Amino acid sequence: MANAASVVDQFKGLPMETLIGAPLKAACDSQVQLAQATADFIRQVGQLEDGKARMSEFRYKRPTYDDKGIQNGSEEVSLEVPMLAVVKVPSLGITSLDITFDMEVKSSFAEKNSTKADATATASWSGWGAKVSIQGSVSTARENTRSSDNSAKYHVQLHAEDRGLPEGLARVLDILQASISTPLPVTP
Repeated sequence: MANAASVVDQFKGLPMETLIGAPLKAACDSQVQLAQATADFIRQVGQLEDGKARMSEFRYKRPTYDDKGIQNGSEEVSLEVPMLAVVKVPSLGITSLDITFDMEVKSSFAEKNSTKADATATASWSGWGAKVSIQGSVSTARENTRSSDNSAKYHVQLHAEDRGLPEGLARVLDILQASISTPLPVTP
């Protein structure tokens, strides 16, 4: 039971507010950066310094027809279009955030002890016509093995996707697109 208590002790002192709160704060900060990127894009691509819409002029030739509907030539025309109406405005947003905290404690304790001892003895004596010899030998061996394993897993998964244009920006773009008039003949 003492081993189970030491496994529980592994969980004490974990900074849960950091493990869970830090990814949430990072996701919030990321959302702010994404919104700022959209605002910067609109200012840099869609507006002039005076706040007016940046326009793009398109010139092309279109056929001209007589009163009977027969093509009798072509004329060069131009069309001014707001830049924000012809480019994709980035609008990414975080749609889900999964924080998974798995802690796996492996307190595998292995201890291996072995002791080996050898002893030999020989005795010798000589007398009355007999000869005796003594020899002695002692050897010992000892082996200790100890191992421990602790591991933890921390997984943060973030999913961001294009959430489409905000309603306000969509309405502004509708107004800008409505301002696109019929192509006008280019005067030399």
